[in-house]
Amino acid sequence: MIKKRTETAELETQNDAQVLLTVTIGNAQIGGNVVRFKDAPVLLAKGEITRLVIGNGSELVGKTLKIVTNILDVNEQTNKIVVTYFVEGCTPLVTVFNDTVGNEGDIFSLTVEFTFK
Repeated sequence: MIKKRTETAELETQNDAQVLLTVTIGNAQIGGNVVRFKDAPVLLAKGEITRLVIGNGSELVGKTLKIVTNILDVNEQTNKIVVTYFVEGCTPLVTVFNDTVGNEGDIFSLTVEFTFK
């Protein structure tokens, strides 16, 4: 079964700071990501995301970054899901989403849209 969830969040940029994105999937689950700007066909990255350069803070104001994170529950000890988005060069630095799936082997699909201010 696939469980879907959509969230939005705002990030305050630091004008001259380079914005970097890292996505961490916790609870010994596995997954991957697709990263792009909202309404843009160009894919910025997919798979594991570690310190992906998004751009300069002042250039990002008004833009929305869309991240789809798909997680496969492979940890037989828990069906809990946790995804942490580290966005260096912005406030808040860390945004965390927690959820659960019904059974081992289920997929959790989280779509997050971060709007830069």
